[in-house]
Amino acid sequence: LLATDALKCRQVQPRAIDVDIDLGGGRRLAGTVTPVFGQRLVSVTYSKLDGRHLLEAWLPLLALYAHQPRTEWSALCIGRPKRGSTPRRETLGRPEAPAVDLLRDLVALYDAGRREPLPLPVKTSYAWATARHCGDDPVHAAEYRWRTNRYPGEDQQPAHERAWGPRAPLATLMQPLRPGEECDGEDNRLGAYAARLWLPMLRAEGSTV
Repeated sequence: LLATDALKCRQVQPRAIDVDIDLGGGRRLAGTVTPVFGQRLVSVTYSKLDGRHLLEAWLPLLALYAHQPRTEWSALCIGRPKRGSTPRRETLGRPEAPAVDLLRDLVALYDAGRREPLPLPVKTSYAWATARHCGDDPVHAAEYRWRTNRYPGEDQQPAHERAWGPRAPLATLMQPLRPGEECDGEDNRLGAYAARLWLPMLRAEGSTV
């Protein structure tokens, strides 16, 4: 079903688009975005579709918008649903903020992560940002992904145990903001970093199934 669904969206001849984007400060983003079907990226995963897969589509989509901002680019992500057998489809469209600004902030996150471990576990931070975006309780959502109960949580992953300690509580990631980490609506490090990474993508997201 997943492969069939993807083929239906890949009827036009794919192309490769070279990008060379000035991010300021002497840094550039250069490379090739491919395959592009018309004005759309189409990705498929045989796993349950989650934030990681959406982020993998979001980054090249931002590069396309930064390269040709007047074009209405989009990304279609196809994967297994949480329940049932009908493939889940998510679309990503035009970002609310300029794509160059968003790419620049993602590079800043990358730089910060090279200096020290960031309180930004993928599933936990995505759950926080999704709950914040939907008006739900972000602490409850993040706790479910972080803490090991019936199913393994991100707290027991070796990299996280090394960074934060064995079975560290979620509060360890929710330390007060440091200077320069301020983010509207958030008062702790996990929330601020989750908002910067995920909220621009979530605001550009629209489910088609």
